[in-house]
Amino acid sequence: MKKKISSAIMLLLCTGFSFATQNVKELLDGYLKNSLDLHKLSSQVEKQILNSKVAQISNGMNIQLSTGEIQFQLGSDQYFTFSPKAAVTIPQADNLGFSASSVVNINDSQEKTVSDISLSISADIYSGAMEQRKITLLESERTLLEAKRALQNGFVSAEKEFYSSLKNLYEIASQIIKEEKNLYEDKLSFEKIRAQGYSSGSTTYRLSQNKVLADEHSVQVYRHKLERETRIFAAKCGVYYSEKDPVDFLPQEIPEVEGIDVFSFKKDTYAKIENASWKKHINTLKRDAEKSMTLSANAGCTFDKEIKGSYHNTVDAGLSYTWDKTALTAKAGVSFPVDSINPVYSLGLTLIPNQFRLASIDSKLEEEDVRQEEIDIKSAHNDYITSLASQKSSLDNILWNKNANIESYDMYTSLAKDTALYFERGIISESEYKSAQVNKENYRIQILINNLDLIIYNDETRLLFTRDEELENVK
Repeated sequence: MKKKISSAIMLLLCTGFSFATQNVKELLDGYLKNSLDLHKLSSQVEKQILNSKVAQISNGMNIQLSTGEIQFQLGSDQYFTFSPKAAVTIPQADNLGFSASSVVNINDSQEKTVSDISLSISADIYSGAMEQRKITLLESERTLLEAKRALQNGFVSAEKEFYSSLKNLYEIASQIIKEEKNLYEDKLSFEKIRAQGYSSGSTTYRLSQNKVLADEHSVQVYRHKLERETRIFAAKCGVYYSEKDPVDFLPQEIPEVEGIDVFSFKKDTYAKIENASWKKHINTLKRDAEKSMTLSANAGCTFDKEIKGSYHNTVDAGLSYTWDKTALTAKAGVSFPVDSINPVYSLGLTLIPNQFRLASIDSKLEEEDVRQEEIDIKSAHNDYITSLASQKSSLDNILWNKNANIESYDMYTSLAKDTALYFERGIISESEYKSAQVNKENYRIQILINNLDLIIYNDETRLLFTRDEELENVK
């Protein structure tokens, strides 16, 4: 007499493990849409775009207008005075600057006098100002680039996480099939023992019964696990999960993709190499911009400048020199009154001895920084070689397993077709029939898992490299 196949196994066999209720793309779109990490990374890109604009404005031509301090008094002796000033600075032209200022007085007779009119121009003769500006803008661009890369990789990581979670569900479903198969076979064995007349107290009877009970428990454990994991997965995808069999929730098919050849990426796009090279490049620019000495000059003219109680028109010039990061600072200036042959000189000198010692230590620290940067680059190159070997091995294993599973699936498909006919004719037992059917479905699931492994492998490979050519799609 033919035995009744358990409901779970019958469902799997009759449906051919077809999960038609869900579509992978729809689930993935919902998963990505509900990812708060991606929303945060997207916001970070927008923030860095604004910061980049701030950096460009802050390091461009700067115009400053000021009224100066305004003083006034009301009453019979009323007066009004202020000191307007205008200044323009152009950092990209060696800190070239222009300024104009004066003092305006209006007395109680409404008479206006303008004094101390000053016009000046200044610029750096030798300094790292232009290099510093370039560095600031480069770092701003890099920060924006890294924010875009983080969002780009965030999508890849989220996709990898999605397919890893889906793979976990398929693995649990596969385990249910195996446990159901064991349960059915052990039930057949138990029924044979009962038919042979063993008493319920015998060791053989009890051992066989306990195996059936253990199998039933295992099936329930994996079913509850699949239901729990499916419920969590569905919530992350933003889709409704009903109370029906969780197996029905799983997608019917997994997209087949070609494995990415890790050797198709350029070596300098390997993320660790690119990052280490950037750090060395920007730090080299910073070290070069830190000049051991700076020299700047200024020139201008002043109208009605007060000198020893009288007012004169003067032509002014000056120099400023700094050595070893302000260890020694010297300033010199001269004003030539146009109506006098006696110029006015100004001098200033500042010396900080400890700054010389600190400068010497800073120089040695920079040497160590250079050494560490070189080590980081070498370490990144070593990681690159290891990653190539690891990814190549992973791809080979995935493809080998997939081919082996396809061969086994084809074999059990043919065998299942034959056994179905033999079972119908009573030539073979139900156990043999069911074994062939379940094996076929098990290998079908394994092929789906192989497809997931290949997608996950591709995501892992992409994350190893920078893919800036794709960033135009990152908003």
